Amino acid sequence: MTDGQDHRITVAAGPVDVLHRLALAVRPLDARTRKAAGPGLCVGRESAAVPGRRMPPGGAVLPLENHGATGHVLRYGSSGGLPATVAVRIDDPARRWIPRRFSVPLWTHAELTGADADPPTAQPVRADARLMRPWLLPGPAYPVPQGTTGIRLRVTRAGRPVRWPRVEAYGAPAGALVGWAHGDEHGQVLLLLHGIGVLPSPVPSTYTVALRSLARDPATAPPPDPRDALADLVVEAVTRSQSPPSGADLDNPLLRGSSRPPGYRTSTADTVHTLTVGQVVHAADLPHATA
Repeated sequence: MTDGQDHRITVAAGPVDVLHRLALAVRPLDARTRKAAGPGLCVGRESAAVPGRRMPPGGAVLPLENHGATGHVLRYGSSGGLPATVAVRIDDPARRWIPRRFSVPLWTHAELTGADADPPTAQPVRADARLMRPWLLPGPAYPVPQGTTGIRLRVTRAGRPVRWPRVEAYGAPAGALVGWAHGDEHGQVLLLLHGIGVLPSPVPSTYTVALRSLARDPATAPPPDPRDALADLVVEAVTRSQSPPSGADLDNPLLRGSSRPPGYRTSTADTVHTLTVGQVVHAADLPHATA
């Protein structure tokens, strides 16, 4: 069977035609609340420019089907031919969350239909093995609840904004990681701490953290594209889930956005800041320098 054709299977009620099959479901999560992010997100797959076809010069972003709280869906049979790996882009025009891009390997059509063959040629592939749940980190317009501890700043290199930086915050006790954040194309970062709750009572009025910036190596980073603000945003390669998926398939440092992306380098020195507990403070630019 080729992609897009009907496929007949037999169930208890008799033969039925299968018109489509789930290739991928993307369910972005708010990194602070761990609940579904949205509404208003733009989730799509990137398609390269095709010679002879009218498309934007750098290709196109084809929207995934929006199924609300269920997520954004890509299907065999309704999306045309699909490659073995798709580039997924998640963006928020309202700038509540920082965009992310992923390279996602798909279960093949043969693997998904093999369980229906007589005799079967493959094991059933569970729907949750085709699910990706990436965390989205707060952006400049994120609605920060009252009483949250955090910091707003801009990451710079030689006085100029760094595109798509990341920042980690380390604090007491023992230099534990207490928060991480992603920055936008202007270097703006909103970092909200998640480790304040472990402080012993009474909670102090201030809290000291060491901020560590990470940024793309300028020698290998692609140049910005004026036609596509996200063209130079790093693409993170996702490992395909097992079926059934393990806990690490659905929740891991890459999906959480806490692992170092390819091509990123850590600044040569951390910067110490004193935060006010229960407030989001504004700070001076955070310089990023690498050896």
